[in-house]
Amino acid sequence: MTLLEGRGRSGAGAVAYLTEVRNGLPSSTTVPHRSMHEPESKFRFARVLYMLGLSFVAASALRPVPSLDVSDCFFLGSLIVAACTVVLTSARVDPAMPGLLILGCVVLCIGAAISLPASFYTLDAFGAAAKFVYTTVVWFSLGAIILRTRRHIEIAIAMWILSIAISGLAAIAQVLFGQGIFASFTTNEGPTLSIFLGRQIGFSLHPNDLGGSAAIVVAPAILFAASRIWSVRMRYVFGGLLCLVLACIALSGSVDAFVASVVSVLILSISRHVSFRQLVVVAVILAAGSISLVAINQQGASSVLSPADRVAQTLGLADPSLATGLSRLNLDAVAWDEIVRNPLSGVGLDPGSNAAGLQGVAVHNMFLLVWVGAGIFGFVGLLMMVVSLASTFAAEYKRSAARLERTLVLALGTSFLSFVVFGLAAPVLIIRYGWVPAALMLPLHAQRLRAERTARLVQLKGANHGLGSSDHN
Repeated sequence: MTLLEGRGRSGAGAVAYLTEVRNGLPSSTTVPHRSMHEPESKFRFARVLYMLGLSFVAASALRPVPSLDVSDCFFLGSLIVAACTVVLTSARVDPAMPGLLILGCVVLCIGAAISLPASFYTLDAFGAAAKFVYTTVVWFSLGAIILRTRRHIEIAIAMWILSIAISGLAAIAQVLFGQGIFASFTTNEGPTLSIFLGRQIGFSLHPNDLGGSAAIVVAPAILFAASRIWSVRMRYVFGGLLCLVLACIALSGSVDAFVASVVSVLILSISRHVSFRQLVVVAVILAAGSISLVAINQQGASSVLSPADRVAQTLGLADPSLATGLSRLNLDAVAWDEIVRNPLSGVGLDPGSNAAGLQGVAVHNMFLLVWVGAGIFGFVGLLMMVVSLASTFAAEYKRSAARLERTLVLALGTSFLSFVVFGLAAPVLIIRYGWVPAALMLPLHAQRLRAERTARLVQLKGANHGLGSSDHN
């Protein structure tokens, strides 16, 4: 009796096979091995481009063309290569996207279409809706198709952390040598940088983008730095990357990022996936990083506002005219008045139309922004998408048998929650770095569905073989 037949006769064997497929482990003794791993090799080049895109996801100021940054170009290239691979090789693909997620996107698009006649900039409003669909559904599907194993997800998370760390290095360089050091090859110019006194932007377009992207990746960065699955050398590497991620939050001066990162740390502490000893190590890293930043600040060409200074500034404790937190609350009130006056249709999803419909500034709340821009259908659609993703995170965490899988799901789930928290005070609806946790979670979901389907086929073949042997006897 072959190993395949033995697995077909027992549930334990099917579970073992399911685990092998999800982890991408080679198994020459299994018949479905060739069909499962051929797509992995077919999409290799598309996957390389995808990883390169993630390694530049925080560098929105690096734009080869005005409307596309470097990461957009790599992701678009990955999509084109993957589509050509499917057409030329007839590869079978199944993104396994949650139905509620697709339905929510459709509902949001209906709201955006209804709002087009009332938008101030119709073409821009249409482009914003199309970009949202591409950033979510199309990009999510691409990852679910080409990221075939758990190892791919781990590499993708590492590239994502690396992207934020590189922007952290850029922010430190701006402290030492001045904010305009990278102005010659980025879209950040002197007049724009002058309004960010005491705050750094790295390779982002705004200090809030630098801090927000770092706050969203904090949970994966902590878990990777604390995980014992890596060698000692790799733990030191991820520890260094974590220092740079924390530097992004500190140098950005983004209060929203401070809050979102604290939420991540609290969730990791409550979940007990990070032990007290590991938290002490993270605290030591944070302390060492803080001391280093103070030293850099003392020797730098520009001064950096401390987190306490930024909180006081945001709340208007020192100067009420600089109370950005209160102004955002007032803007939310203006947005709500607009919603009450016209709850069914919006003014357009693009920032220009959104700002024109309010007091000249787009609302700094992801959910209110989409309601003002696409009406009640847009709000309901976005809410459906967030609920769908949250339920997918919860389901994958519950069904993950191995500790490593649960850790990955926890890291991405916490990261997604940080994005939602950050989005309550920032206009990040169509910004790619916020949706990275979902883009990497859905491939795990698709992998589990493919593995379960394959395990059922193995059991069915084993049962039919057993039945045939019984009839022969």
